[in-house]
Parts: sequence; structure tokens; C-alpha cells
Amino acid sequence: MLDKTQYQIENEYFFIDLPQLLLLKDQARASDVIAQLEIASYPHITDQKVRQEIINRYIKVLPKAPEKPRASAEDQYQAQLARMKGGG
Repeated sequence: MLDKTQYQIENEYFFIDLPQLLLLKDQARASDVIAQLEIASYPHITDQKVRQEIINRYIKVLPKAPEKPRASAEDQYQAQLARMKGGG
């Protein structure tokens, strides 16, 4: 239930920690269930504001794309020359 071995529970945690661990585990499970309910009910939600909030919540937790590497001065110069020649 706690994803801990008997040895870990007996030797590495105090008994005051165990109820807190159970509470955190229950909260994580509840968050997962709510997320699954949101996904399942999304097609049936007609309020556009609520739909957008759900989308924004999932977009916010997506990993960010890596930044494009900065071009060197020579690369920038070559790109400027290509644009001036009409090549891109």
C-alpha cells in the first residue's frame, strides 16, 4: 500500500510519518482519478471556458521544447546574405 518494504517501515520511518505517507498517497490517487474523469468527460463539456481551462492545465505540465541553438555571427551573416540574394 505504501510501496515500502517491511524493513523500511520498521527502521526508516517514525510512526508519525506513516499517516502522512498514507495521506499523500491518497491525495495522489485522488488527483489521478480526477484527471481521468476530466479526460473522459471532456467531449461532453459544452462550456468553452471550462474546456479551455482543462486544455491549459495539460499544456502547462508538458515539457518545454529545447531552445534553438544560437547561431554564430558567421551563420547569421550567411543567412542575411542569402535573404538579400532572395534565397530564403
